[in-house]
Amino acid sequence: MTESQKRKRKLRTSKNWKFKKLSEMKRAEGKDEITLKPLRKGWQLHHNCLDENQYENMDNSFLCCNRKTHDFVHWLFIYYKNDVTIIDRIKKEMEEMKGANE
Repeated sequence: MTESQKRKRKLRTSKNWKFKKLSEMKRAEGKDEITLKPLRKGWQLHHNCLDENQYENMDNSFLCCNRKTHDFVHWLFIYYKNDVTIIDRIKKEMEEMKGANE
């Protein structure tokens, strides 16, 4: 286990983290902030700042989301940070799928 992983594990078991997670869940009204569906068991508190040196900074912005949403946000960001127009292409595909399935 790397030092970074150890720090993350230690933070996630702390009272400070548990309080932050609970307060963020209340702020989000118990909903995944992307899908607007109820948070399920195992939901994630996503750090918007991905700098490992900022991981313990509770002043950063966070996103409450279910596991699949969290995975999707991280996957999409890999491409988005270099090409913001990926969102337009995804939206176009979603519209085409919606039309094909009506």
